[in-house]
Amino acid sequence: MTDAGVSSAGARRADFLVGLRVLEVGDGVAGSATSAALWALGADVTSVVDPSSVHRRGRPDVEVGSGRVSLLSLFLDRGKQLLTGSSQAEVEDLLRSAAFDVVVFDRVAGAHGPFASLHDLGVYAEFVEQHNQRAWLTISAFGLTGDRAADIATDLTVAAASGMLATVRDQHTGQPLKLAGYPSLLNTGQAGALAACHAVDLATHGAPVHLDCSAVEATIATGPTLEVGNRLLTTGSLGGARRYGAPASFYQCSDGQIRISAMEQHQWQGVVTSMGSPTWCEKFPEVEDRIAGADEIDERVGEWARTLTKAEAETLLQSHGVPATAMYSPAELLDSPQFAHRHVFEPLSLDDGREAQVVGLPFQVVDGGKEGDRGSRRRRSLRGLRILEAGRVLAVPLAGAVLGALGAEVTKLEDMGRLDMYRRRGPYIDGEAGMERSAYFTLVNHSKRSAAFDVDSARDQLDALLDRSDVVLENLGRKRALALGVGTAALATHPDVLGISSSGFGLDGPRSRYRAYAYNLHAACGLGYVTRGEDGEPAEIDFAWADLISGYALATFIAAWAIGPAGNRGVGLDFAMADLIVGHFNEFMAAASLDAGSDGLVDRANELAPFAPHGVYPTSDGWVAVAVIDDEQFERLAKVLQHEPLAQGAFTSADGRFELRHALDEHMADATRGREAGELAGALRAAGVPAEEVLSLDDLLTNPQLAARDFLTSVEHPVWGRRRLVGIPWRPFRQPAIALGPPPLLTPAMETG
Repeated sequence: MTDAGVSSAGARRADFLVGLRVLEVGDGVAGSATSAALWALGADVTSVVDPSSVHRRGRPDVEVGSGRVSLLSLFLDRGKQLLTGSSQAEVEDLLRSAAFDVVVFDRVAGAHGPFASLHDLGVYAEFVEQHNQRAWLTISAFGLTGDRAADIATDLTVAAASGMLATVRDQHTGQPLKLAGYPSLLNTGQAGALAACHAVDLATHGAPVHLDCSAVEATIATGPTLEVGNRLLTTGSLGGARRYGAPASFYQCSDGQIRISAMEQHQWQGVVTSMGSPTWCEKFPEVEDRIAGADEIDERVGEWARTLTKAEAETLLQSHGVPATAMYSPAELLDSPQFAHRHVFEPLSLDDGREAQVVGLPFQVVDGGKEGDRGSRRRRSLRGLRILEAGRVLAVPLAGAVLGALGAEVTKLEDMGRLDMYRRRGPYIDGEAGMERSAYFTLVNHSKRSAAFDVDSARDQLDALLDRSDVVLENLGRKRALALGVGTAALATHPDVLGISSSGFGLDGPRSRYRAYAYNLHAACGLGYVTRGEDGEPAEIDFAWADLISGYALATFIAAWAIGPAGNRGVGLDFAMADLIVGHFNEFMAAASLDAGSDGLVDRANELAPFAPHGVYPTSDGWVAVAVIDDEQFERLAKVLQHEPLAQGAFTSADGRFELRHALDEHMADATRGREAGELAGALRAAGVPAEEVLSLDDLLTNPQLAARDFLTSVEHPVWGRRRLVGIPWRPFRQPAIALGPPPLLTPAMETG
């Protein structure tokens, strides 16, 4: 066993988790991302490295010493103590002697390498029981219970099993597309960091705790949640931005593309004003008119956009209050004045003295006043943590809902004069309109109570809420938050609280006043650019991924502050969703910072080195996702498919398959077209090849594995009865799913006791 580490010089870290000792085992992307997030929040992390791990051999990569190493692995390893060449016995000795506060064990790809003996779930459970001294988090593909508990997966097959692949498609061929890089497993890591904090908190109240986190469930929770919710709550409505009418898409400018999302009627008026108020706009005075006339609006807006550069269009539209952002490449993001102003990028040092640029913490610490005014460090707990959430739409309300399910006392501030758009608009449960029947409000506001009153005329009620709060969380906008004294502004009068202000681009900088929805942030922060089909055209990513990962990130910051072993003082956090999103593509950012020509050397669409074949292939009744990592798996694949061209000599080596991956994909498609997706995926898995049928969102509602784990969790509401909602993607090992509370009724009253 040898010790090493990747330099963390120049990295910004929070001190919330100072004194927390983390051991990461399994060396997968999800586990590594979990411990990387904990490290950034102050924890000490020891990681048991397996040099054969797939993500260490992926692209984009860089020459380090005598070989090439993926930039993703270098970023995830930053600041950790790395143990290489460890045997299971050596790790067992470490577990007995080092007294770690939490162990993160990644089993998504199975128990492999030195831990192959733990493949059997019974053996693994005994291992955990024997060595768990305080808190243990297991991250597996499908969870540790249910018929699929022993199955393994890759990022691609997790996306297929979670409905993520069904939500993003090539606009020309209809082929499902995976978001670029390792989004499903990185999202799982984001959820895993919160789960690890939850495990540590639970362990302070009793015996050692073992939490069971499912990568598929985490990907649903941070991906197609609203779309699944539409179906669970039988709204009869399509999801996505177009439910509020055009313009809500990409439009070609003279030098690139811009994303416009005019969801509110006043935003449509901003589009009209930006275009010079042409007479044709008079035909679309209401939302319903824009929905019915979407094709004409798209054509007309497209004609106008082509007369401008993407920067001109973005600036003009934003000046009139329209959520609109250009699509930017990683190289363009590195030159962003907004990111430069906030010092978002920081160095990732390489062994040869070079420095790549990556995103670190997605928030800035706001001075809460003199150090002496902030009180002493105090450790809190998620259980009973008093949170005042002044949130609207999605990211902040979701953070409050998740923390409420984990035991916090969350009060949603509902200003009767400025109600949350999700409260007052559809889609509605069963298609029946009403303030208590908004489906999206229900999905992201469970497990909390409401304080509903006219905030401007009842300031004393707001003050009472602030007086009893440990955390004050908002995304109302800078001007309104200052007027109310919430978010970071709460520190001025309540120096002991954690005050968080969440916004699209942060509280300062040239884009700080930009209006932003998830759809625009996808374009502005690299996701739209790197997720492209083979023809180079961007995919239509019409679900609120950015908001959902932001919600889980915000919940993690709050949990870390609450459970930090050394305790924490009051502090303000200026969180920028844009910073977080760009950070999910740090390997692409690092590559662009090292080589301006790297854009042509990174994976596109469904490619993911070193897998080959790695893609989504047509079947007689849908699509199947297949990910092959080595020669042994390829031999098994060929045996199942019985397709002669796959036996060609050029395909017998991993390097050869990757170099000829496009030709290989054509042969794969020929071999899969006549098979049924579910049957073929099952046959491949039985042969040891990671494969999944690409599940539709409707399939998730009746999925046996999700049903066995009660992930789509029932809640009881006085207006619409008992319904299922998307649940928490982890639970205590071999115990029921974490219960959710109902969303609050809109009652103009307040409880302060």
